[in-house]
Amino acid sequence: MTVQLETSLPSPQAVGTVVGLLGHIENGARGTQVFRYSISEDGGPFRIVRDFSQDAAFAWQPGLYEHEARVRVTARVNETKDTAEAELPYRVVSRVTGSGAVLTPTAHPLVALLSVPACPAGSRVRVAIQRDHDQAVTYTGEEACRGNRSNNVYVAGMRADSAYQLRPEILHGADVAPGAWLAFHTGLLDGRFPPVSTATPRVGSAASEPLIIRSSDRVIASDLEGNVLWYLPTEAFLTRVLPGGDFLVIGDGRNSVNTMRRWQLVREVDLLGNVLRETNIGRVAEQLASRGIQSDCKKGSQQCVSGFHHEVIRLPNGHTLAIAGLERIFPAGTQGAKTNVDVLGDLVIDLDPDFQVAWVWNSFDHMDIKRASLGDEKCKEGAGDDGCTPIFLAPEANGWLHSNSLNYVAASGDILMSIPEQDWVVKLDYKDGKGSGKVLWRLGLDGDFTAKSSDPYPWFSYQHDVKLDAASNTLILFDDGHRRKTKFPAANNRGQVWKLDEAARTATPVLNADMGVYSMAVGSAQALSSGGYSFEAGMLHPPDMASRSIETSADGKVTYAQQVNGGYTYRSFRVANLYSAPDK
Repeated sequence: MTVQLETSLPSPQAVGTVVGLLGHIENGARGTQVFRYSISEDGGPFRIVRDFSQDAAFAWQPGLYEHEARVRVTARVNETKDTAEAELPYRVVSRVTGSGAVLTPTAHPLVALLSVPACPAGSRVRVAIQRDHDQAVTYTGEEACRGNRSNNVYVAGMRADSAYQLRPEILHGADVAPGAWLAFHTGLLDGRFPPVSTATPRVGSAASEPLIIRSSDRVIASDLEGNVLWYLPTEAFLTRVLPGGDFLVIGDGRNSVNTMRRWQLVREVDLLGNVLRETNIGRVAEQLASRGIQSDCKKGSQQCVSGFHHEVIRLPNGHTLAIAGLERIFPAGTQGAKTNVDVLGDLVIDLDPDFQVAWVWNSFDHMDIKRASLGDEKCKEGAGDDGCTPIFLAPEANGWLHSNSLNYVAASGDILMSIPEQDWVVKLDYKDGKGSGKVLWRLGLDGDFTAKSSDPYPWFSYQHDVKLDAASNTLILFDDGHRRKTKFPAANNRGQVWKLDEAARTATPVLNADMGVYSMAVGSAQALSSGGYSFEAGMLHPPDMASRSIETSADGKVTYAQQVNGGYTYRSFRVANLYSAPDK
């Protein structure tokens, strides 16, 4: 068997050009054909940009600098394991032809590409952005100069149908060397954006993180006046914002093993929605087999790695952690079932920089299967809905955990995991990929900590977006409050901050802010650089749906709130610009 590799555009192409890649197997056996794409730059090692997938075509975004690349496709027939490879060279050339910067429109109406002539190594470059007739100047993130190569920056954070001036600035220590201003006019929006209103006008000084990025049916960034400044042009479930203008998302698409499409992909994408790295749940399941986790996703089977859900985060070492669903059939009597029962548990999967499996945590090994879902959650067979991954093994599965967030604790190298169907936050023995996976403690009602509070119901329930500040040992989260709402029907959501004493196993609430509204699901929590907090009540007033981003002072007083009508928001992120990840 052989494989042919074709490109949509001939080499060379200018920086910023997306090139279509297409693999085609010849003389191969019958069966499921899958394709992996890898890239080498300037003679360096090959890096996987998309792992084995039934999608033979891939839209490749080369690195944003001139270089000599080699493109490799590896093809495989799943049933026979036959493989073949093909390579071709590809040159990416500079857009800069003189001493000045070059401004190029992109396919995104709110994003421009600014190509900056080579600047000295050790210096840094950024782009200044000024709207015509405005005094304020904003900036992209800074990036290192490439010496004898151009720097190329996707410029974003601009309002639609507006005239702007853009210029490069070279930073040498405290010195700034500005280039010439270049005119750019942004394009029009398509009109598919929900109405935004100010629910609570700002109290106090201006915000230090003036942008809100929302993970919803459509990923949108707006300012605090509600003006759209950017959106992700492809459909995706945004989990985290990365420094430099990239994003981690869960997506629908083709995997390596079956026909399921919902929540099958983990991707890193840029401001244009270009895929920089991708893997799929089928490919991950293949690798888990060598770690004792077998997967066969069809009726009559005993176990299935079914899809990613809720969370993907980036670690300081460049690894990526993702939550995935794991179905397993248990005998009658399990969690009160009268017959054999399908239980949907969770995996935490550590992916290296090539999105290859480096470590895994299995809930069935470390959580008590006898403790059923507190909300008696059920997940129906099929593609799944709400927070359920696809279900393959039975007409219905017990939604046992519904884990929804991960947080890396740098001080110990461990992981915090939010498990809302248990009303717990657990700390996992990760130790930077060398840990046992043991549950080190459980925070929440009936867990390992005593709440030092006179509140009639101090503990959170069905919580979201847990983060630990190791320096102060304080933990922030959004308390959806399902169990508290049952006991106290007038209860609202809360934004909580807990002071933990891990040695004494005590937890003291230092913030218990009433959000003034009740979201039945989703939500996020973030500490702001001002000392206050931002919380997202993301699912108000069903079935009409609305979401509200709520800013509070350090003592929990609401100082600003922005509402979006007509849809939900899974999470929101307050950022200084589109190149900055939340600090905490």
